[in-house]
Amino acid sequence: MIDVLAGTAIIVGSGLAVLAGLGLLRFPDVLTRLHASSKAATMGVIATTFAAAVEADTLGAVALLVLVIGLLFLSAPIGASLLARAAARDPDTQLVAMVRNDLGPVEPEHAGSAPSGGSQGMAPAFLALWLVIVWVALFASLTPGVAIGAVVVGVVVTIALPGLRPRRPSGIVRPLAVIRLAGHFVWSVIAANIDVAKTVIVGRAPRPAIVEIELHVESPTETALLMNMITFTPGTVALELHERTLSVHVLDLDDTESFVAELAKLERMIIDAFGSPRERAELSPG
Repeated sequence: MIDVLAGTAIIVGSGLAVLAGLGLLRFPDVLTRLHASSKAATMGVIATTFAAAVEADTLGAVALLVLVIGLLFLSAPIGASLLARAAARDPDTQLVAMVRNDLGPVEPEHAGSAPSGGSQGMAPAFLALWLVIVWVALFASLTPGVAIGAVVVGVVVTIALPGLRPRRPSGIVRPLAVIRLAGHFVWSVIAANIDVAKTVIVGRAPRPAIVEIELHVESPTETALLMNMITFTPGTVALELHERTLSVHVLDLDDTESFVAELAKLERMIIDAFGSPRERAELSPG
């Protein structure tokens, strides 16, 4: 059974890597190609890494491979968003005509403004614990030397770089809503992969667009989660956030209203899972 699961993951990962290559060849500009290179290729690596984790013999090796998967989930959307924003704002970058472009002029960012929507609380301890886990997983060992090094790194980085400390959400986590959100996200990723694969294989020219949506999430944690989920889903990349307006690049826009409604549904599920009472009250009917 384990061999079947690992073999399936390898086949899926290899197929996604091939689709990424085809997308790079067939898509017309840098923004559309990002949807292939940063999504299909990343998910192909995750699938093959998962296969390796399933077949790993030691707990340390499994921990290291799981860490790699987690870091890919966290880093790939951020990199794709930054590259897409740079390309969209670069006047020398040639882009194909879009069916819709809501991207406005560059707005100045207010430096030094403190983030809101959360509190530091136990944030230093959470950051130190996360660094310890990462350090131990990287060495795939829990020997005294590795454990001491992990604690030292966690404490030093937490004290030296306070800006890295996570902010605790102001809402109350609802476990059942989190499960529903996770299930919805997994299904959306699978469905979006199928749609993008059809576009690549058939060779149909995509209909790219940049759409602006108004957000209701308030905390930086929820906003970052929403942007990461949008960017990790094939076919969409979060470009810019100004105040509570988010610009999203869409690979193939068919129906604007349906697209905005789907993002609004994802946002509601995030608020239901992690939002504050005020956020939930704003979205409640009546």
